[in-house]
Amino acid sequence: MKKNKRTCKEDFLLIKRGIREFGKILPGQMGFLIAKSALSALLPYVAAAMSALLLNGLASAQNRSGLFACVLLSVTATLFLSCTVSALEAKIAAGYSRLFSTHALFLTDKSYRIPFFLLENEHVQNLRDQISGNIGLTGGGMASLYWDIEAVAGSLCSACAALVFVLRFAAQIAAGVTCGQIGAKAAVLLLLFLAVLTAACAYITCRVASKRFAVSFDVFAHGAEYNRYGEFYDLTYLPDDDMAMDIRIFNQQQLILEESRQKCYSVLAKGKRKEMRAACRLDMVKILCGGICSAAVYVITGFAAIRNVIGIGSVLLVSSAVTMLIAALAQLAQIFTDLRNNNVHLQNYFAYMDLAEETHPKGNRQADPEQCEIIFDRVGFCYPESKQAALQDVSLRIAPGEKLAIVGKNGSGKTTLVKLLCRFYRPSTGKILLNGRDIWDYPYEEYISKIATVFQDFFLFAFSIAENVAASQDYDEGRVYAALCKAGLQEKISRLPKGILQAVSHDYEEDGMDLSGGEGQKCAIARAVYKAAPIVILDEPTAALDPYAEQEIHEQFFKNLAGQTMLSISHRLSSCRLCDRIAVLDDGRLVQQGTHEQLLRRPEGLYAELWELQAHLLQVPCKIIPEETI
Repeated sequence: MKKNKRTCKEDFLLIKRGIREFGKILPGQMGFLIAKSALSALLPYVAAAMSALLLNGLASAQNRSGLFACVLLSVTATLFLSCTVSALEAKIAAGYSRLFSTHALFLTDKSYRIPFFLLENEHVQNLRDQISGNIGLTGGGMASLYWDIEAVAGSLCSACAALVFVLRFAAQIAAGVTCGQIGAKAAVLLLLFLAVLTAACAYITCRVASKRFAVSFDVFAHGAEYNRYGEFYDLTYLPDDDMAMDIRIFNQQQLILEESRQKCYSVLAKGKRKEMRAACRLDMVKILCGGICSAAVYVITGFAAIRNVIGIGSVLLVSSAVTMLIAALAQLAQIFTDLRNNNVHLQNYFAYMDLAEETHPKGNRQADPEQCEIIFDRVGFCYPESKQAALQDVSLRIAPGEKLAIVGKNGSGKTTLVKLLCRFYRPSTGKILLNGRDIWDYPYEEYISKIATVFQDFFLFAFSIAENVAASQDYDEGRVYAALCKAGLQEKISRLPKGILQAVSHDYEEDGMDLSGGEGQKCAIARAVYKAAPIVILDEPTAALDPYAEQEIHEQFFKNLAGQTMLSISHRLSSCRLCDRIAVLDDGRLVQQGTHEQLLRRPEGLYAELWELQAHLLQVPCKIIPEETI
């Protein structure tokens, strides 16, 4: 029988893999869970069995010592099982508290190990969002598997224990036939009626339970999407400082709340009502089937008790066993449906975890010279799922210690060139050489140690300034302070109570502080200075700085990076005059290269056009309105 286009065998294999994967996330927890479930399922049977023995003993006028032994055994067994279950529950609760954070760490670790281009892939991004959304709203995936396995273990143990007592009752009926206490025909009819009744009640309850969980899955499957939508507006958009300004100026609050209500909360509420109706139907069927079955079982066992086939206490025991057997079978039907539905989440999780990972060549570190020569040899590149080439036949040599500016219009391929040099992507055609060796032949850690970057979209963690600059908990305080001074943050650091140990962001540290956009960018620049790599890449690093601060930073950079190879991308062409050479890209092609003066001597060239345009924009005078017209 197929469900969600999967056979039962395929679902079983997914569940099996999920259990193995869970063992990696929380080792040993599944064993604790199964043991606790089994013992919890046995507890009511211990109580029922001991009650039956006690009632049978009282009815048969058994001696007091025997009755006392039964009571003592029942209390001791119940106490032991209860204590063991409580101890296991404590371990399970401690493990479950780590489940979501550990699961997130597994996903994050996987994100680091897959190729960078997959992180930018829309399908992969949607897959990761779907996994996170399902975990956050429904616990779908590993969390659901966790509790489903607990229910399966408990239900199986309960069903097996109930079958033991039911089979024992059948054996007592057979013994009654042998002893002449009951006729063979009557015994067969009794047992057949009991079996058919139990099977019918269990089947009906299982069918309704299966439908109930199918409804719940449908609500959860769509609910993850609606929940992400609502959380974005209510938890992200509305409280955000920057966004909140727009909301107040344009009076958008009612618009956002109405959008959230219509596209999220109303839909979720409708789904929840549907789920509750399904749950109500299940409860009614359970009560009806349980009542009919209990009444019939009492009649059957009462008849057997009157014929002295079983003791009066066994009436209670058999009735409880049959009732719990039906409940266990219904629970198994629910969980089986839930497990198969949950496999949709597991499939998404495994699809993400099975993504290809980067393989880096291994080998001995070779002592390359401190200065590095970079050669782009007929490099072409096309982004995945794109038909248009981002770079076409680019050949460029950057001499050791040379300062190269890369300029061009938006979409000309500047950032793509940098991504290829950083090994975020492989060139589609051609190759990039570092000191005569293909960059993809270097061991990854060795190659990446040669590059320091400052991107426009930098990121700072809520750690100390020193840890952000050094990118490590182990750092040289003197070097950190020197790097911050070179980036122009000396005055800022001198005003901080803890200096370079001050935490960035007050969201997690009471004495933390927030850096402005320009200060944050200077901190990112200091990180590149601290690394002291032979190659430095600057991708619009001064975009958040004013022209005076930008000029200061560029001058300091060129002064402090005298022996290092540098690539600088900037839309402000004034900084290009400090570079040894300028490469001009247009529509993915290298169309010009030379010094600032050389390129300006070619008025028909793109660089001269861009320079004239910027100069014109900066020199447009403001029109002054005569006072008398005001």
